[in-house]
Amino acid sequence: MKIKHIAISLLTLISTPVFADQCEYPHNEPALLGDGSIKIIRQQARNTWDDWVWRGRQSDGQPFRCPSVGTQSCMYMWSKAQTTGYSWAVGGTFNADKIPVIGAFLPGSINGNYSKNKSITTTFGWNVTVQPGYSAEPIQVIQRRWMRGVYKGAFVQTGGMCSGAPDWAHAIWPKRHSMYRWDANRITGSWSSNIEVGKFATYHIYKY
Repeated sequence: MKIKHIAISLLTLISTPVFADQCEYPHNEPALLGDGSIKIIRQQARNTWDDWVWRGRQSDGQPFRCPSVGTQSCMYMWSKAQTTGYSWAVGGTFNADKIPVIGAFLPGSINGNYSKNKSITTTFGWNVTVQPGYSAEPIQVIQRRWMRGVYKGAFVQTGGMCSGAPDWAHAIWPKRHSMYRWDANRITGSWSSNIEVGKFATYHIYKY
């Protein structure tokens, strides 16, 4: 029985991740965000809103128009494929508290200057009936929802000192409280933005 308990303890020890302290000189803030920091949603709007990222026009720059007289209806189709780039999030900020960020790539746009670019491609291969006196134009729409929350996971200051330089260079680079340890459960920082939750393409029909 004792051997079994020892084996279980060893297994637990091996399966538990161990994060070594690391020097992040010259930082000495209480916490740093990093590649492993993830967004936690704390609040979101009930409704979504439509962000029109593209609308098609005729060669003359005008939308298609069905004559107001002389016809019962018009058939219209946009016959070209369209690819449009857009941002996954618009407005707001992904680091409202200005907490320093370290790492090469930041999932979920932690850095306010980082924009996660995406694209939507649509082949408008279907007809639409347009009534006299109405215009039609193809559109691509990103559905967005306002959200805000916090980050989970951060490098936490341990109190240890370092400079990241050889001993002979400490006069130039004096040691600071720059030792950090990763804490996957640390809640810190805040963010808010209008996040993509869906996308679609259709025809916008309206009276001119």
